[in-house]
Amino acid sequence: MQRLPLRGRLAKGGMWLLSGFVLDRGSQFLMQLLLARLLAPSDFGLWAMVLVLTNFSRHFRDGAIASVLVQRGLEDKHLVNAVYSLGVNISVVLFLVQSLAGYPLSLFFNEPILWPLTALHAAVFLINAGTGSHDAVLLQQQRFKQIAMSDTAAGLARLLGASVCGLLGAGPWAFAAAEVSYACADALTRRRLSGYRFTYSFWPDPQAIREVRRFIAGILGISMAAQMNTSGDNMVIGRLLGAQALGYYNVAYQLAMVPVFAAAKTNRVHFSELSKLDPEARQTYVVGALEKYGLIVAPINALSFVIAPWLIPFLYGSEWNAAVAIFQTVLGFAYVRGIMQILGTSLTAAGKPDINARINWALVPVTIPAYLVGAWLGGIQGVAIAVAIVMGIGAAGWFWLAVCRTSGWPLRALARPILLPPAAAAAAVGATLLVTLPIAAEAAMVLVVYLAFAASLLAQLPGRRSKKLSVPRGTLVEPISSASKQ
Repeated sequence: MQRLPLRGRLAKGGMWLLSGFVLDRGSQFLMQLLLARLLAPSDFGLWAMVLVLTNFSRHFRDGAIASVLVQRGLEDKHLVNAVYSLGVNISVVLFLVQSLAGYPLSLFFNEPILWPLTALHAAVFLINAGTGSHDAVLLQQQRFKQIAMSDTAAGLARLLGASVCGLLGAGPWAFAAAEVSYACADALTRRRLSGYRFTYSFWPDPQAIREVRRFIAGILGISMAAQMNTSGDNMVIGRLLGAQALGYYNVAYQLAMVPVFAAAKTNRVHFSELSKLDPEARQTYVVGALEKYGLIVAPINALSFVIAPWLIPFLYGSEWNAAVAIFQTVLGFAYVRGIMQILGTSLTAAGKPDINARINWALVPVTIPAYLVGAWLGGIQGVAIAVAIVMGIGAAGWFWLAVCRTSGWPLRALARPILLPPAAAAAAVGATLLVTLPIAAEAAMVLVVYLAFAASLLAQLPGRRSKKLSVPRGTLVEPISSASKQ
């Protein structure tokens, strides 16, 4: 069997990207805490309405298109320049489309301020035109230190932009200023650090584009479907329940998704290598990645569930108490999102992004009706429950079945890493609900029960694989193109 290329340079690269993520996400978290003290929950809701459109258009930016350079390499200069030129052209078009689309968005939510907010955010596409190709060069050449440096600089710029505007009383405009500041720093640093010289052509060579059209279409299809599934809740809440309810939901969602956002960063180390593995090695890698993901994220989510009633009001203020129950409900979906991303990565790395997209699209007809029913029956909490059931339990089973059938893997091969960690976490949380203890004692109890339950289940299962996996500690996997709410 081909040895998994996940030691040495790749493990070090994963640590660089994880460090960059911690600094970037840490600055974003500080920004959120500062703005939570300066702005009203309705301001957060207004920006979440903007994200419904901007997160969708974000999937068409040149970064998604340029990901083909990571798989195909940089040897064919003709292809490289064609992909770069296509990405620049699409960025300009996205600027125009998003600037105009802000008007119907403002009508849909009945909030006139959404149009100018969306138009200002559209400037990000002009600023970042071509940046995705420079990022692909850094990733393809495995220059992870430079990627981490760029992420950190952009995160600090976003914090500075948001802080200045928030302190000046700019309201939701502080979010737009943060994104523009982030885009400027990101474009400047990535272009300088890559040092690659592209040649732009207004009409990219159609022959070169045809060679990678299927891969690009599959990547975009995955992103669009994922966005439809994960933004429908924002649309329903914003339209039916208002900006304040959406503000509570968006903050809770962002907190719950932090471990998955970390997985998105570390996965970039592996995307350039996974496509080189044979099918048997790829299956072994996916099983190991699922095990590591569950080992790290399941206890984190269990702890987060227990301490949320104390932590969220402490960090954000007592006016954010309404976000606690939402956060606890969305945690289940957040965990499953990581599993779905790991499974989807195996298909994308195998050159099957179109199949990955079909699996995602199959969920779309179910999600929006479920969110509507949830809002009708239980308001904002009803939507969160619908997300946990449909995009949590339901989506996990669907991805498990679909990916195994497509890849020719037996279902039982993934049973342990998929089922054991959340079962142990659920048992740990359930134990704390039976007693009344201080927060610190309940947190310690979660860890003890989780470890005991997981160990007992492992002891009852058949023997472990005889071949040791070479997945480095702390490395997670997610498709390079998957969407996440910013």
